[in-house]
Amino acid sequence: SFAHGYLTDPNSYRSTLEHLATWGYFVMATRSGLDLFPSHAAYADDLSTTLTYLEQQNASPGSWLYQQVDTAHFGLSGHSMGGGASILATAADPRVKALANLAAAETNPSAAAAMASVLVPARLIAGDEDSIVPSSTTRAMALNANPPWQFVLLDGGWHCGFVDSSGLGCDSGTLPRSQQLTLTRRLLAEFFGLYLQPDQALWRPVWGPERDADPLVGIELDPGIGISPSTATGTALAGTAITYTLAITNTSPLATGMALLAEDNAWPASFVPAQTAVLSPGQPAQVVVEVAAPAAAGSAADLVLASARRDVDGGTRTYATITTESIPLSLDITHSGNSLLLDWTTGTAACAFDLHRDVQPYLQPAPPTLVATVAGPPYLDTASGLGNAATNHFYLVRARCGSSSITSNRVGEFDFSLLAGLP
Repeated sequence: SFAHGYLTDPNSYRSTLEHLATWGYFVMATRSGLDLFPSHAAYADDLSTTLTYLEQQNASPGSWLYQQVDTAHFGLSGHSMGGGASILATAADPRVKALANLAAAETNPSAAAAMASVLVPARLIAGDEDSIVPSSTTRAMALNANPPWQFVLLDGGWHCGFVDSSGLGCDSGTLPRSQQLTLTRRLLAEFFGLYLQPDQALWRPVWGPERDADPLVGIELDPGIGISPSTATGTALAGTAITYTLAITNTSPLATGMALLAEDNAWPASFVPAQTAVLSPGQPAQVVVEVAAPAAAGSAADLVLASARRDVDGGTRTYATITTESIPLSLDITHSGNSLLLDWTTGTAACAFDLHRDVQPYLQPAPPTLVATVAGPPYLDTASGLGNAATNHFYLVRARCGSSSITSNRVGEFDFSLLAGLP
């Protein structure tokens, strides 16, 4: 249901409303509220009345809308005064599952105050050159919202750039109207698509790494989910796994569980648990992420986009990036007289390397066998007994990379002497 601005005919938004209809929505734009002194409360009630109409028609066998309306997924939108009215209606109508509006203006009763009662995902869009409803007005409403919320600011956007043509009393801005309308349609369609369709692929342009891809669109947001750390790096020996611990916190006012999902990764990644318990507001949970580096990796590193998704709305997410480097830690040995040159691969991670030596073949990386700790290869060993056939030496390298450690293969040094009297 869409609410027009003050004294603005709903037909002024036809191109945007028809665009939304191409996404599979029934879009209703009431003509009420066109009075010189409209009641904002009554106007908000009319938005809910249109939803009731859709419910009734969906249930009526004689209606062309019979069993065609997804009454579990209603959304509200509006422009200017209608944007404020859409906030009032959303705060009062539990059937509404998502709110996205344009240059929302203050109303009586206060839309800014009503935002504190909105518990569904909200995206408030404004233009930074709006001279009728300053973007600061709409931003203050967004900041008064419960998470998840977004405030989207169009660079060069203006108040009447949200309508198809300007009328008396309109402003202007540097962003061309056609470009502003194109941006507006995309921003509305992707947000409603995520929550009303619902299309999970749209989480990325709404909450994910692609949300900041357009230089004309600036987004402030609070998803109501905390994830820490937001970036993590580690190193794993090829053919082994590494684990990371993430703290997931519910920072919204509604209790909800969180689903954990992985994307963009070429290497296997799993979560324990894959689904958190229901978290009360402010409650954290720990999740372990395991990334398995293949024995023969196609690349030396892999990135996991790890996201936490709220069960309560099924669309809101936040994410962390986890980068794992695979080191095929292969130790090589070269014998030269009474010395040994030890060499191994290191990758690009910042690691310390512990070199261990023993005269027993099955040595373990322990303090008694530690020879030296170095920043990288090679290492020249001049241990006593090298070149002596009576003593063999065995080596391994243990790489300590941050919180993880990996161990190389074992290599040995053998010396032989010819026995006298052999033919």
